[in-house]
Amino acid sequence: MEQHKNKYDPKGEHRIGILILNCNGKRWLIPLFDALLSNGYQNIQIYLVDNASDDGSVELTVEQYPEVAVIRMGENLGYSTAYNLTMPHAFDGGCEWVILANNDVRIEPDCLSELAQIAQSDSNIGVLGPAFLAWESDDPNYYMVGNHPYAIQAMKSKSFDPVDVEWVEGSFLMVSRRCFEAVGPLDPYLNFYWEEADFCRRARRRGWRVVLVSRAVARHYAGGSINQQNSTAIGRLKLRNYYIYKMTDPFQSFGKNLRDATYLLLVNLKAARSARPSSLIHEIRVFGKVIREIRHIYKKWARDRAGTHPSISDAQGSLKDVKVICDQKESL
Repeated sequence: MEQHKNKYDPKGEHRIGILILNCNGKRWLIPLFDALLSNGYQNIQIYLVDNASDDGSVELTVEQYPEVAVIRMGENLGYSTAYNLTMPHAFDGGCEWVILANNDVRIEPDCLSELAQIAQSDSNIGVLGPAFLAWESDDPNYYMVGNHPYAIQAMKSKSFDPVDVEWVEGSFLMVSRRCFEAVGPLDPYLNFYWEEADFCRRARRRGWRVVLVSRAVARHYAGGSINQQNSTAIGRLKLRNYYIYKMTDPFQSFGKNLRDATYLLLVNLKAARSARPSSLIHEIRVFGKVIREIRHIYKKWARDRAGTHPSISDAQGSLKDVKVICDQKESL
């Protein structure tokens, strides 16, 4: 069996746990594991966080990558819940930082080292993310162009200075143990889509810096493990969570948030009427369902504004449902 070696293990560098969320994404795993294990930063522990795959993902990992710990869920717990249950395991294992990684990510050389260097440069930095290129070209991807156009110049010039941003993409998000303990878990109310932006906003509310590291470069295929047959349901979930995200901004009053969300609805309705009139009903139905959740939304806004932690008691799983497989040996 091939043994994977890293370039160096510099003393004093924090240990990083890399949690790869996976659900039937076997085809992505080998290139991702190989890239992480040869990226030049040795002080890492890689975890496969497997959401009940049945495509051989776990078997491949155990057989070909014994250095990767497998944390196997009894059912598909989504994004926030799966990570909330497994991040403490990485921290208990000595990791000072964890990276929440999608399986359909490809990292460029020295990405981990660049992230680690910036992470250790300022104790106020709580969340970091790389700059992203398109999957098949060296142009900035849609996420950079749409959300951080001002950071593209720093990316192109390979600036050493981190760029403060509102949020970093959850496909490769790095967070410190101290920040996670202070901010609390990812909110299971937004278990899939906009949960990373919500976490970053709560971190900024507590005084943590959220930064983009322009010299750390990655690529994200986006949607590589999502069943596109459920695209309509996925679209509804994205829209629902975005409305909730807008309504729960802790930096604004709840009334201002409601006005902003209503204005967003009107903009969406106007766009839908011009492009696809049939989607008008879709927009109205989603917003109507969100309004029916207004009491829960208000409680979330009040909690985030006060800086208290979300509860994971409503999560679909619990620690007893998690199996950890390391070096082909099972334990609970």
